Amino acid sequence: MTCQKSLLMVIVLWRESWLKPLSTYDIETDTCKFCTRILRDQDFVTSCEFCDIGIMHDNCANEHVLNKHKVEVKKKIELHRDKRLHDFQ
Repeated sequence: MTCQKSLLMVIVLWRESWLKPLSTYDIETDTCKFCTRILRDQDFVTSCEFCDIGIMHDNCANEHVLNKHKVEVKKKIELHRDKRLHDFQ
């Protein structure tokens, strides 16, 4: 059985990636605003660019954005479709 490449284009969402070490004191919360679990040492966190839900685990933010902001995501995809990545991306 041979594997054929799909002719469908897959769209991935590039999230700018930079690390900024912060304390829970700096971000004024010790829990994820999506799953409500306590933030642990060196958890990756972010916030939603579409609403003010608050600080969440990266994985929680992915689920939140894809479920709550589908229209906004589609608009952003269309807006940035033809923009090329920078060399450092």
